[in-house]
Amino acid sequence: MASNNTPETTADWRPYKSYWPRNGYTSPASPAGAMLDTAFGGSNLDTLTETDCYIRLIDSYRMRAEDDFTYANDNHGLYALKDRVPDFAYFLDLAEKRKDLLPKWWSEDTRAACEAMASDNSKDNCTDLSSVVEKPDFPGRDKINAKAIKLRLLAEKVY
Repeated sequence: MASNNTPETTADWRPYKSYWPRNGYTSPASPAGAMLDTAFGGSNLDTLTETDCYIRLIDSYRMRAEDDFTYANDNHGLYALKDRVPDFAYFLDLAEKRKDLLPKWWSEDTRAACEAMASDNSKDNCTDLSSVVEKPDFPGRDKINAKAIKLRLLAEKVY
């Protein structure tokens, strides 16, 4: 049986996705993405506490790594089977370069705290980079999973 990620099977969705620029598939952000961002409460991190902001960034990164692995066969983060912190640091580097994406209070110290939370692999840490995050991890009240959508929209703004 052929892989689902062959050029023949992925050719139809490449023009529609600006989701995986890591593999060279880039295009302008879609108006639909902006509309969804507004509809699902946006990805404004300024409205969150520091801890909630860190969790949102970490979960967004982990979901993106999961999506990249599942849909684009791009092995990074957990799936690269090596230290995940440098890949997350790259994600934060990109986020810091995006205008008005990170909160106004973001600094070297808060970045260090975010990286520390992400690299804490204690048993009770739900934001550990060594564990995957998937859409079913965020149960919603209806068929539309708003949290998973928010995480994906945030990651799209970063990349």
